[in-house]
This record gives sequence, C-alpha cells and structure tokens, in this order.
Amino acid sequence: MPNIEYELNEKIHAIIINPYLTWEDFCANCDLIKKYNIKNISTSLNFLADFKNRLSNYSPNINALISYPLADLPVSFIDELVCFAKDKGANGIEYIPNFINLSKRNLEIFAAEIEQVKLSGLPVSIIINKSKLQEEVLYNAIEICLELGIKNFQFGDGFGPPITSNDIPEILKIISNQNQIKIVGGIKNLTQVIDLLDAGINCIGTSKFYEIFQEVKII
Repeated sequence: MPNIEYELNEKIHAIIINPYLTWEDFCANCDLIKKYNIKNISTSLNFLADFKNRLSNYSPNINALISYPLADLPVSFIDELVCFAKDKGANGIEYIPNFINLSKRNLEIFAAEIEQVKLSGLPVSIIINKSKLQEEVLYNAIEICLELGIKNFQFGDGFGPPITSNDIPEILKIISNQNQIKIVGGIKNLTQVIDLLDAGINCIGTSKFYEIFQEVKII
C-alpha cells in the first residue's frame, strides 16, 4: 500500500479534453473537481467558458491546451488562439511546438514560435513526447526553452508508451529540479502517481482522477 505524503489535490491535474463528452458527464467532472478540491485543470479551448460558468464559485488554475496533440497550428494563428484562451479565463497555456523546425535546424524559428506564445503573459508549459524525438532534437528543444525562460515542462502526451519512474532520472538530469515537471499519459492508479512523485517529478496529469481519488478514499 503506498504511503501518501503528498497534497494530491495539488499534485494531480485533471485533464478534460474528450470531444465526445456529454454535458452531463462534463458537469459530473466539474462536481468531482470541486469535491476533491483539485487545484489544476488542463482542457481544450472549447471547454474554457463552460468551466468558468460551472466553477464560478471555485477557482482552480485552468490551463488551455493549444496545438495539442498534433502540433499542427500555423504560427500565424498563435496570437489569436492564445488571446482567445486568455479572454475565456485561462490561467496558463500548455503548448506543443513544431519540432520539425529543429530537425530542419531552424532553431531560430522554433524559438520565435515559443516566444510568440509567451507574449500572452500567461505561464507556458511546453509538452514533449520524449519517446518520439531524436536525442539531438530533444536536447535542442529543452535548451532553447530554458534559454527563453520556460519553467514548466510536460513529458508525455497520451500517445505512445507511458513514462514510468525509471525514466525520471534522465528527465531530471536534462531539466534540473529547479523547473516544474509534469508527467502525462497512461496514469490510471494511485500506485503510479506515488511512484512518479517519489521519483522526483512535481505533478501528474490524468483523466482518471476520479478513480485515483477513489483509491485514496479506500486507503
């Protein structure tokens, strides 16, 4: 049985992005977020206004996912979507940059794209799927992000093999523990959560937060 020493309502970030979610299920998720006092939510642009309305008497940090999951957002649209997110009440941006610019050695273009997202003034998290990137591209991406003052990194995007506690030492070596590291993808139970937190990451993102908090209740 895991030893729970963490404020899980802060460490577990609720992910609500399912485009097939019914309104009833969306409302039920909002009720669960309030019930478990969850402090952080990651969601799509379309759900921002609904979250603000349903959680009007509750104030979690709501992060808007932009260019997720395909990194298919043309740079010319960035300003408009980031401003939309900000106007709809987003407290932060979670962003997948166009990594092909790095493989083409267009480092300046890659950096300019991230700088453009930062212009919103909101905290920016860069999403990285480590398993899908060549090592050189991975290291260049992180180095550029750190040089630009990015403090928040998400490893995993729900596609491909999940990150385990065995992967964390390498991630910490690349990023350093002075930055915020979130792990996402395939996290479905409390044991996984505790293992990752014990390994040194700051938080996890999951759509299975109800099931995890049910385990906490049982313990």
